[in-house]
Amino acid sequence: MRQIAILAGALLLPSYLSYGLDPPVKLWEKWYYTNYDGAFFEDIELTSTGDLFITAFTYDNSQPTHESVVALLLDQDGEVIWDVEHEYAGAFGYDGIVLSDGSFVITGTATEDSTSNSVGLFIQKISSEGSTIWTKIYDYPDTKELGYSITSLPDGGFAVCGRVHGTGIQMGQAWLLRTDACGDTLWTRKWGTPLSDTFVHYGQTVLYNNGELCMLAEGTDDTLTTNGPHLLFYDLEGSYLRGTDYGDSMYYQLPADMCLASDGGYTFNTRIYPYVWHTDQYGETLWVTSVYVSSGDQHEAFCIRQTMDSGYIFSGWDGYNEYEPNGNQVDYQEGWLVRFDSEGNELWNINNLVSVDDHFYSCLQLPQGGYMACGTWGGSGYLVRYAPETCISSPDPVSSLRLEVSPNPFSSVLSASFSLPEEDLVTLTVYDLYGRIIGEAISGSYPRGTDIIEWTPPPELGSGCYLVRLNTTGESVTRSCVFIR
Repeated sequence: MRQIAILAGALLLPSYLSYGLDPPVKLWEKWYYTNYDGAFFEDIELTSTGDLFITAFTYDNSQPTHESVVALLLDQDGEVIWDVEHEYAGAFGYDGIVLSDGSFVITGTATEDSTSNSVGLFIQKISSEGSTIWTKIYDYPDTKELGYSITSLPDGGFAVCGRVHGTGIQMGQAWLLRTDACGDTLWTRKWGTPLSDTFVHYGQTVLYNNGELCMLAEGTDDTLTTNGPHLLFYDLEGSYLRGTDYGDSMYYQLPADMCLASDGGYTFNTRIYPYVWHTDQYGETLWVTSVYVSSGDQHEAFCIRQTMDSGYIFSGWDGYNEYEPNGNQVDYQEGWLVRFDSEGNELWNINNLVSVDDHFYSCLQLPQGGYMACGTWGGSGYLVRYAPETCISSPDPVSSLRLEVSPNPFSSVLSASFSLPEEDLVTLTVYDLYGRIIGEAISGSYPRGTDIIEWTPPPELGSGCYLVRLNTTGESVTRSCVFIR
């Protein structure tokens, strides 16, 4: 019953689009591992049961052999269900994913054993109950390898991107790694100048889409000669397909994160000078928007996710300087959330005002409305929940399209009834909350009037909230639905 209650709450989500929104208010905040020297919540993902999976890292300098927490599962009240520790100190978790069977996989960096000084990229698979299934470490001696992003593939394997042959100061080369379902290497690709203190090369985010791997990367390669964020495309055999270069103007911006968009393209944000950049499925620019910050502000972006109305939520930190009466400068850094519509128009922009520095490394929208953000606060793991926004201007625009889905919630087949004012080309597509295409129910020409079609979810689809979008040549309309397996 707990699962049904959580999922049914998704039906209460307001049907807002890109119109006036009152920024959300904070409902609660919680701190974790406050007795450690440092704790950082790097990534947050939503499970099919509504729980929160956090990829993290902790350290305690007073205990060199202290095991590092690399992942934990929380309920939506922020209570810890379980946490996972790496058996050797110094393990950092950077990114995690939830698999269709309820298990989890994370990537980051770790040492091979308690005596090793060489740090390697690691992947760890974790059961739904919080036990480690397997751990793999990919290490080149005397250098530092890191995994920044991981994605699952149709064959049950994984693709990971990050860096290889680096040191603590020099980033080394960008690295793309594909494994099978057990974490064993199938192939790797790397490029860039090893141990360069002039050029920076690394893979920041990797996604699977349209039968290809798309990687948001930094630095030059054999085909893209300017520095700055690039999109690079590979097939599943590791062959380079194409790359998209956004010019020298992006040199200092650095990549932050990337998500799939509901139109089949990609949206990424930059880290130092925050921009939100939307492309088609080939990486060609559709629109770009800058994130407004006051003159003299310091700021950094980390995460971007799609929201249920095909817009975006962005997280990072926003800083400013103040001077005390004695003339000393004090720097403040505050958790930062910005909300955009599907065209990149800013809807709201808020700071998390607290008494010490806090950063939001990851964020997501909840199916029942509202948002979660995680990061660090004064050296502790940090989690914040925000309420849903309140619409303050016009409701949804009047549309000549009509779309209804039933039953809702559904457990087997979903019926979609739609009405057209005139004959038109129609596509009806189902997405998850991160903008990934789950299935296409119809695509073709339909006459004026009402039609009903049925969609059967794929067998591996997990329970959760999904979006059904009807597109014609001139309009689109979206409805949410809840699937309960």
